[in-house]
Amino acid sequence: MTVFSRNVSLLSARVLWPLAVLLVMSLAACSSGRESYLKDALRKATQQEVVEQFGEPWKKKTSVLRGQSTWVYRYALTQDDLDPMGVDKLGRSVFKATEGVTAMMGLGGGNNPLNPGLRPRCYHYILTFDDATKILQRWLREACADTDL
Repeated sequence: MTVFSRNVSLLSARVLWPLAVLLVMSLAACSSGRESYLKDALRKATQQEVVEQFGEPWKKKTSVLRGQSTWVYRYALTQDDLDPMGVDKLGRSVFKATEGVTAMMGLGGGNNPLNPGLRPRCYHYILTFDDATKILQRWLREACADTDL
């Protein structure tokens, strides 16, 4: 083994692996407790277990033809729920810093879609259960405005 390849191996073992572990842990921390539960509960949790975890759903729909029930939970998420790592706070700071420049260029305005303050804060968690087994089959999170109820 050459000196160069030994140094690369040492760098890989001492620097790259810890960085990879840190990255994976950071990504895991980004999901909310609600979403962590749903990921673990998929294809395992019964309707009763979900009710024990979240309470009664905001809305329920049953499709006899499809043999499934759809439950909707409605949550007003805080900024901390949406951005547990604080990444958006940096984005808001950058946005405010550039707001004056864009206004001078004639691009500023109250309806700028890049403004983090305009993002929806109401979310639906849509859970689908098999009617025969009462087991959670799918779930997704959508902004309330995007949900077709």
